[in-house]
Amino acid sequence: MTTIAICNLKGGTGKTTTAIFLAYALTRTGDTVTVVDADPQGSATEWAARAEDKGTPFPFTVEPGNARSLARSAAKAEWTLIDCPPGTAQIIDAAVAIADHVIIPTRPSGIEIDRMWEALDLSAQKNPKILMTSIICGTKSLNSLQNALQAEEVDTYGSAIRQREAIKNSFGYPLEDDLYGYEAVAKELKAITGK
Repeated sequence: MTTIAICNLKGGTGKTTTAIFLAYALTRTGDTVTVVDADPQGSATEWAARAEDKGTPFPFTVEPGNARSLARSAAKAEWTLIDCPPGTAQIIDAAVAIADHVIIPTRPSGIEIDRMWEALDLSAQKNPKILMTSIICGTKSLNSLQNALQAEEVDTYGSAIRQREAIKNSFGYPLEDDLYGYEAVAKELKAITGK
């Protein structure tokens, strides 16, 4: 059993999207996955409910969680992905404490980069890695993010998730064949964790 905390102190960085797409990618390798929706907004839980209402339930479990229930939830599948809320230190601290690895989704924009540094500090003992999301190749903002990460020797995923309309519009629907780069992230994650 491997527990992954997906966190960033800023909202809208792609935490829930990363949790759902990565869960799909991991189940496609034959692994069992539980997504723990630790965000009080309940976006992952709502996404799963909408997909089920459309007659196509997710091939993994999505359940709500809080700081006290995280450890129990982490023992249910080969992979537990914790979708952390933004800026809620108690839940993020609890998730990081039980995590084997931390993914910090970050979009290349000023405030998200600022919050990324805070998330890196919060999870430093778990060797976190940055997953760049919603990138547009060749932009100044992406180059600035890459340069900042390189200057500070921050670990990043070799795969980055490009900005795509299909990803933005996927909420509430089961995912189709294309996971838009999350398959490569899953493969890298499995290599990192030795699975």
